[in-house]
Amino acid sequence: MMGGTLLAMASAACGQTSKSNDTGSGAGSVRAFGARGDGVTDDAPAIQRAIDAAAKAGGGVVTLDPGTYLLRYRPSDDGDGGSALTLRSGVTLEGTDRARCILKLADAQLGPGSYARIIASKGEISRAVLRGFTIDGSRQGQGQFRDGFGGAAVLLGWKGRCVDVTVENLNVRDAVGQGIMLQGSIESLSRNLRIANNLVERTSFIGIQCSQFDGVEIVGNRINDCYDNAIDVYGDDTAGHSTVATSHRATITDNQIRGCSIGVFLETVADCVAARNVIADCKIAGVRVNRIHGEPRNLTIERNRISGTPIGVAMGGDTGGVVIRDNDIRSFAKAGIEFSYNVSRVTATGNRFLPENRTTPIILGQPTKLGSTPEEQLAHIRVQDNRVPRGHDPQKLFVNRYRRIAEVEVGRFASQ
Repeated sequence: MMGGTLLAMASAACGQTSKSNDTGSGAGSVRAFGARGDGVTDDAPAIQRAIDAAAKAGGGVVTLDPGTYLLRYRPSDDGDGGSALTLRSGVTLEGTDRARCILKLADAQLGPGSYARIIASKGEISRAVLRGFTIDGSRQGQGQFRDGFGGAAVLLGWKGRCVDVTVENLNVRDAVGQGIMLQGSIESLSRNLRIANNLVERTSFIGIQCSQFDGVEIVGNRINDCYDNAIDVYGDDTAGHSTVATSHRATITDNQIRGCSIGVFLETVADCVAARNVIADCKIAGVRVNRIHGEPRNLTIERNRISGTPIGVAMGGDTGGVVIRDNDIRSFAKAGIEFSYNVSRVTATGNRFLPENRTTPIILGQPTKLGSTPEEQLAHIRVQDNRVPRGHDPQKLFVNRYRRIAEVEVGRFASQ
């Protein structure tokens, strides 16, 4: 019952409608502030004037009418790298036509070691919304710098945090770096975030990422052909090496993912649900749980459809409890579920496995290094009531290569 309860609690905590973030009555159309939308004029200064006017008036909606608004980078307000636009607290930047309202980065905007963001923020940002337009990162137009990892199309919360921030109904394509990133800090966690119904494609790094948060909803997005992970949530104390995860309460549901490195990456986070996602043709795994220093705890991976990835669900590191249940995992070549590097406290039950062939391992215990000091261990694992194809090699239902195990229970596999 943990997954359903946790999903309901997390949704109630961070699933408020984004309309409640729209405050104030400032600004209006960016064209009233001099934006042309002709694809030639640098419209960044005019759009920024509209955003600043809305913020000065106490908040409001800044509207993009159909057109292509060319943007060029300038030194960022936060003093790090460059940005085209700085979103302010209380401001909604909204397009009137998602497909035809286009913010397009000009060509040749990046150089060696560039850290640049098309839409950024300064310090803490609250009650802010991005909605209903397209961001074109012009990745090919950045020449030799098109494959960089630094920066993003949208990066909010750098050197601060995000509170009551929504990013929804955007098309984000061909960005250098991340597609959408919302972040906080260990000292000041981001809260009440919503990333919903966006299309993110062909980024040079991660599609959607959140770090150092307490309460985020990532729902209904489509993420295709990003170089790294499609959805990545992160919470680790890299400086203090605390064993406690620093990010909590993420619901990652009903997303469609194709052609990325890993579909959903849960790294050193707690109290999170990944459910009802459709994940296909990823290069490494459909879902991965990973520990750096902090312990992943109370995670539920349920009712996902994962196909065409080498590994369905990959586990790395000791955990404080992970449930993998009722997933449909098919067309995998390496393992349905893989346990690597000191995995503990995992329950896998009620899953349906349809491997690439009858000799593919369903559950694979694969330490990263045999003979290490101390020896890697597989512990407190329960595998029960899962389904496999009739005629699958019984020696490949559970393939264990760990030398050290403790309380590993592998029950029956039903034929289907």
